[in-house]
Amino acid sequence: MTSKERVLKMIRHEEPDRVPVGEWGIDHDHVSKILGKHTYWRNRKDTTLALWDNRRDEVVESMKEDYSALIEKLDYDIVTVELVPPKSHHVEKKPKEIAPGVWEDEKGGIWKYAASNDSIMYVSKREGKEELTDEDVQRAIEKWSNIDESRFELIDYCCDKFGKDRAILCRDVNIYTPLFEAFEGDFDSDLMRTLLCPEEIEKLRPACYAYNQKLIEHCKKKGVTIMMQGQDFGMSTGCMYNPESIRDIFMPVMTKVNKDITDAGMIPFYHCCGRIWDIMDDFVKAGYKGYQSIQESVGMDNKTVKEKYGDVLTLWTGVQCETLVEGSREQVEKEVLRNLELLMPGGGYLFGSTNSVQFGAKTDNYLRALELVREKGVY
Repeated sequence: MTSKERVLKMIRHEEPDRVPVGEWGIDHDHVSKILGKHTYWRNRKDTTLALWDNRRDEVVESMKEDYSALIEKLDYDIVTVELVPPKSHHVEKKPKEIAPGVWEDEKGGIWKYAASNDSIMYVSKREGKEELTDEDVQRAIEKWSNIDESRFELIDYCCDKFGKDRAILCRDVNIYTPLFEAFEGDFDSDLMRTLLCPEEIEKLRPACYAYNQKLIEHCKKKGVTIMMQGQDFGMSTGCMYNPESIRDIFMPVMTKVNKDITDAGMIPFYHCCGRIWDIMDDFVKAGYKGYQSIQESVGMDNKTVKEKYGDVLTLWTGVQCETLVEGSREQVEKEVLRNLELLMPGGGYLFGSTNSVQFGAKTDNYLRALELVREKGVY
């Protein structure tokens, strides 16, 4: 049984030969340790610095070479791919470092190093606007209707190399940024817009549909198996947006995009952290077939999720991020074995971390989890 056959059988809620394995993301510190070399794969800080220096091709070549080597080394059944910066990428004047770990760009915006995930983040406040002109909307549609072909370089490379035998998953379905970028604000102001001006957000639905349709068309042509959107609607105590706002603003867009994905012969999955019981039924109604980032640490109990949704959603989980970061080898083993016993029966289960193998986790914990799944996750 090939990896692709294994994944497809599991998604049909049938029992394959063994539990398929893959990751939404695995950060560069683990990749470097496993491969024994520096990499730009999910290396947020070094990638930002390299792109500021206009070394786009160096970054993308590293991503292609190192990620494909990791796939073969860990024998993933799912190959998770994404868009890359375009060939035309160019920074005329890179931000200037004004203090250790602090940069200022030519517009006065401030960027700071974040040690928690080894990234460089834009931290200046952006209020943006609450109303859009017809010209704003048209510019957004024109922008999102066009995806530079060179941005598909990693997707095309992995599809050509692995697509025959492994399931390819594109994680760039986007139901958030096209709806908000034209407002030119930050996350906090976007959050307020869902309450203050939802009708303005709805004006940008055509831009969102146009972008995702372009992505879907290309991925269908290349033989992608799964199309996945990743937007966190939850926090530790519940939804970070009003559930009614999620239903009114986002769910109609998700439903339309998921229909387009399904009509193209691919399978829609979603990644969503946090405690999201209030909108689980809505995700199912929107047409999703898989749920990744099931966060038990905030109350998304795997047993309950399996009982309520295990017949309609493929559950992609297995070991919590916190366990990989803080846990002992014994704690990892206990958690993995519990989830195998709980989630394997009847299929519909993919093994991976929740939500990713994060920067700073213990690589050996993760490798032990994989070893145990290969040993015990056999039907």
